[in-house]
Amino acid sequence: MVSKRILSLLSGTLLTCAMTVQAEQPMDLLEIYDLALKNDAQLAAARASWKASSEVVPQGRAALLPNISMSANTADNRSSQLVSEPLGSGNDRTNNWNSHGWSATLRQPLFNLESWFNFERAEALSEQARIQFSVEQQNMIMRVSEAYFNVLRAQDNLATAKAEEKAVKRQLDQTRQRFEVGLIAETDVYEAKAAYDAARVTRIQGTNDVEVALENLTTITNVGVPAIAQMDKRMPVNTPVPAIAQEWVNTAIAQNLTLEAARKGVNVAEEQLRVSKSGHAPTLNAVATYSHINDPSTANVTLGWNGKSNNTVYGLELSMPIFSGGATSSKVRESGYRLEESQQTVDLTLRQTTTNARNLYRTVNTDVDRIEARCQGIVSARSALKATESGYEVGTRNIVDVLNAQQVLYSAQRDYFNARYDFIINTLKLKQTAGTLSPEDLQALNEWMTGNPEEGMTVPVCTG
Repeated sequence: MVSKRILSLLSGTLLTCAMTVQAEQPMDLLEIYDLALKNDAQLAAARASWKASSEVVPQGRAALLPNISMSANTADNRSSQLVSEPLGSGNDRTNNWNSHGWSATLRQPLFNLESWFNFERAEALSEQARIQFSVEQQNMIMRVSEAYFNVLRAQDNLATAKAEEKAVKRQLDQTRQRFEVGLIAETDVYEAKAAYDAARVTRIQGTNDVEVALENLTTITNVGVPAIAQMDKRMPVNTPVPAIAQEWVNTAIAQNLTLEAARKGVNVAEEQLRVSKSGHAPTLNAVATYSHINDPSTANVTLGWNGKSNNTVYGLELSMPIFSGGATSSKVRESGYRLEESQQTVDLTLRQTTTNARNLYRTVNTDVDRIEARCQGIVSARSALKATESGYEVGTRNIVDVLNAQQVLYSAQRDYFNARYDFIINTLKLKQTAGTLSPEDLQALNEWMTGNPEEGMTVPVCTG
């Protein structure tokens, strides 16, 4: 009995430990993206806006379909009949009765240009809303990517700051030992101490930057993210394909979602202009009404009528607008200006899309060259530091030279990491501008994410 209880407690403890280890596993890029799909408030608001805008289609269709309405009434009546004095000796008569009835009306539009054009405008507006939601979906991919890689950027900068602080601290300790045995002046100790204090400040700021970046990621996912998977620095850095800027421009002109939404806005404005102009057109409706009336005051005993009647009416209703104070003409002019505004918006968006496609293509290619140059900069800085340290050992260099060389090396490492993350983000922006950005791009990046938090933050192996 005791052994069973011990086994039960042991299994429970092991299960708890297993759950804790699982909970602390770093989340990769796709897991963060899935959380954002479920919890991102901005995307949820965009989805609700799209669904709300889609309802204009059934509303527009309803104006073309039959409309059935029903009404009823009831009234208590009191009538006093005053008899003249010579005839009736003042004997007045008072009657009380209740009259009531109901009616049902069926109205079917036969000719109504405004309703028809409103329906076509609703379809264009719904399509524009769908495209706008697609824009928000791509924006969410970018927001998730930027937030994720900003965390990695901050973590790499923090790792570099810690390494720099450790190296400077070691240099400070060696300087103090040299000063104690009289090999160097006290000024060198002060120089090393100042460098160490500066490195410590950088490390403190780096720690805060990591926390801020994680908090920004939490804003999107609505879930606390304790750790994320690191990027393998061996991920290849390649120039964009196709390797011709104009091909990216052509793709962007054909597929950019923001540009497509602007074009759809022109269609909406054109339909609105037709709606406004239709305000001058007549409308024709077919009407059928059935009514029941019960009014005892209209009864005729001689004819055997008790005041009840059932009536059926079929007819046509023609309405012709003549003059509305100039409101219809004003709406036509307003819609014309709105159409011109939409056309100018398309022209502006087209120019911006073309410029962004070219600039981002150039930027990504520059990032590729910059990464290679930053890598070679690390090699050069590392060699310069070794040479400076050797010179310091033999007395041809001073402590300031060594500290400066160390600062240059760690600065080169930070620049290299930043260049890689800039390349990733700018590549995604280029695809977004071209209208081809999709979750598959995150899948490709996620293949280079490692579950070990310590991996990926190491100094890159650059050969010169």
